[in-house]
Amino acid sequence: MNTIRKRFGTPCGQAAAVVAVVSMLGACTLIDPGSTKPDIPVKITFNESHCPTGVDPDNPTVDKASNQRLVWQAVDGVGNPIDEGFTIWFDPFKGRPLTANSKGYKKSPPFDRNTPVNVQYKYTVVGERCPDKPYDPRFFLN
Repeated sequence: MNTIRKRFGTPCGQAAAVVAVVSMLGACTLIDPGSTKPDIPVKITFNESHCPTGVDPDNPTVDKASNQRLVWQAVDGVGNPIDEGFTIWFDPFKGRPLTANSKGYKKSPPFDRNTPVNVQYKYTVVGERCPDKPYDPRFFLN
């Protein structure tokens, strides 16, 4: 006990102890298996007729347990972000349908807790200016 007081009893020693504890807590946070994974950006390609024609990545894997989300951005044929309106139709997202903001961007809400996992899902992208030609990409939820 006296050794601990001698080492950490001085102002410098106390500061070192605080830094050591904070560092250890930070390391624990980084390896926490329940931590949130980064969101998955998905580019929705729109053609000259303002219709959705593809997504990148195609069929990403989303981790429901870590609250991972899809983040969609409308892009042109070369991948540059564009201000294109769209709606996402898919039942397991809470608060459906999902509508892009004025910059062609939308983040998915959390999945309903009853949504089955280890399943590949189809969702539908409907272009605001091309409602008659929807696009049906997929993702895998685990």
